[in-house]
Amino acid sequence: MTREERELRNQASTLKTEARDLVSKNDMEKAKAKAEEAKNLIEKADLLAELEEQGQPKAPISTGEQNDLLKRKQQYQNVFMKNFRGVKLDAEERQLLNEGEEPPVTGLHSEPDENGGLLLPKDVQTAINQYKRSLSQLEPFITVTPVTTLSGTRVYEKLATMTPLEELTADDQDIPETDNPKFESISYKIRDFGGWLPVPNNLLNDSDQNILTFLQKWFARKSVVTRNKYILGILSAITPTAFADYKAIKKALNVTLDPMLSASSILVTNQDGFQYLDTLEDKNGKPLLQVDVTQPTQKLFAGKPVKVVGNNVLATTGTTTKLAPIFVGSLEDAATMFERQGYQIATTEVGGTAWRKNRTEIRMIEREDFQPVDKDAVIYGQIDVTSVL
Repeated sequence: MTREERELRNQASTLKTEARDLVSKNDMEKAKAKAEEAKNLIEKADLLAELEEQGQPKAPISTGEQNDLLKRKQQYQNVFMKNFRGVKLDAEERQLLNEGEEPPVTGLHSEPDENGGLLLPKDVQTAINQYKRSLSQLEPFITVTPVTTLSGTRVYEKLATMTPLEELTADDQDIPETDNPKFESISYKIRDFGGWLPVPNNLLNDSDQNILTFLQKWFARKSVVTRNKYILGILSAITPTAFADYKAIKKALNVTLDPMLSASSILVTNQDGFQYLDTLEDKNGKPLLQVDVTQPTQKLFAGKPVKVVGNNVLATTGTTTKLAPIFVGSLEDAATMFERQGYQIATTEVGGTAWRKNRTEIRMIEREDFQPVDKDAVIYGQIDVTSVL
């Protein structure tokens, strides 16, 4: 797009805005005149564009025009990223963004990439996993089972009280029938979760590495937020229990949970809950939270690992009395995520509206299902943390 063509289209856009304002004021005669003037300018701009395509000679780009293009290009990139982050745009910024095309790069680069597009590296999923590890996520605490089919079932043995074997008192005594193991079936059906994002090709061509890094982090956050939502839905469905103090946590570990489950139990709480636990001391002033000597950054409560996630994931409830959530037990036995194919990231320059708008459309899909398994494997406790906040 030449400078002359761009100026004509900008003038036409301004006239359209003025025409719409006149229509809203019911001044139809002036509105029609503005619309007609805009139409003529667009026809003139289209003709200039057609002449360019036919190989008509064009005047060399001056230094002033190059500077103008560079400045306009930077403005477009700033507005695009501002809109991408959800910041409200003013009228001038919306007009720049809605023109539908980023300023051209002709004359600004010695080797412009005519095809544009975003070439995602083969290790993009690895990069996403690296970013996910830096976010508060619940996925590592439950069981993740890769599956190869759209739906299916898994069989689990139910915890049940066994009866002892009966004594045989005579050689010819019939051996009595004993009780049998109890099983339950958990069904899953894979669901698709996804979203797509359009990005202008010229923006990618100029700063593809920065944009790619940003999008990898963005996709990682979307994946974590999605999985946290459904895992937390399973855990929150457990009937909450009021923990009067830290002794109630010990009782949950020692008495309420089955010993088999207690052996592999952990504590999962938010920042407020951890703050409460971290202030606890015994009668000698020694902290109740102990450092795991095998993992210096890990804290233990009654010998059980304490896992902390952000308050934005596990929220503290209440207004006057603040109640922090503490999940005590074996989350691996409580919930399972059935994962099918992991992440699927695809890009296109020709599908959807990408070709018509000179942009690359990036799509991410992940396929999984979340199912509760053993609701008795976890105690959902709520503890008053008002005094430490």
